[in-house]
Amino acid sequence: MGVDFPFDLETGQFQPEVWARWQAWDPVRMAPSRAEALRRSRLAFLDCGTKDEYGLHWGARALAGELGKLGLKVVHEEFDDGHMNIQFRFERSIPLLTRALLHGPGCH
Repeated sequence: MGVDFPFDLETGQFQPEVWARWQAWDPVRMAPSRAEALRRSRLAFLDCGTKDEYGLHWGARALAGELGKLGLKVVHEEFDDGHMNIQFRFERSIPLLTRALLHGPGCH
């Protein structure tokens, strides 16, 4: 099983039907249809390095914005680093996640 890319690997030709399948799984696009379930979440915590090698900080920003439009409270943080060796972020994320699990919504 391989990856079905939204472009032909040999010709580079765009494949809109594959791209549509990719977009159907895009968290930003999925958020409105999952809003009710998301509202039951205890914490929406997104963090990403501004130098992320995969460009995930752009997606984190978009998702945080979409969740905010849906009225969800989001903790969105960016830090000056990349995607690898970021264990130092555990000092921030683990206490937040633990409080959310133990004490529920509104705990941060």
